[in-house]
Amino acid sequence: MADRSQGAIPVNHPFLEKELKAATATIRNACGWHIAKVETLTFERVGPYAEHIWLPAMAIASITAATIDGTVLAVDSIEFDKMTGWTNLCGRRRSVTFTAGFAEVPADLVTLTLELAAGALGSPTGITREQAGGVSVTYARSSGALQSADQDRLAAYKIGWLP
Repeated sequence: MADRSQGAIPVNHPFLEKELKAATATIRNACGWHIAKVETLTFERVGPYAEHIWLPAMAIASITAATIDGTVLAVDSIEFDKMTGWTNLCGRRRSVTFTAGFAEVPADLVTLTLELAAGALGSPTGITREQAGGVSVTYARSSGALQSADQDRLAAYKIGWLP
């Protein structure tokens, strides 16, 4: 989720790019969608019976095309909730093209991405505590994995979250 467009990864951090990508993927997988940047996506499903359509995204800007059970719909007749993905569409064969995502990565997700990457780089084997004589260090984050407190931080970005 970190936006590094303003500068390249320093050469003295050869694994940083890999860990930033892994942290981004971890966050996106936990939330169930891409989050940022704005993208045009197509949701397609065929099922044995008609189902209501909930688009797998938040921050939905528009629906640009929809075909339900072979009928092309006028997009101005489609109702949707931009933050929950709810639509007024229902059908067995469903194809909806829409634009969604935050224009910029939310600041709290940039922070979490950096924390996950730092945890993976700082203690890739999951060591949580080190001691040498009378001096010990305990790490708050010991890998690139999400912790239970991180799940709370991601709640507002998870598919199906209702405000």
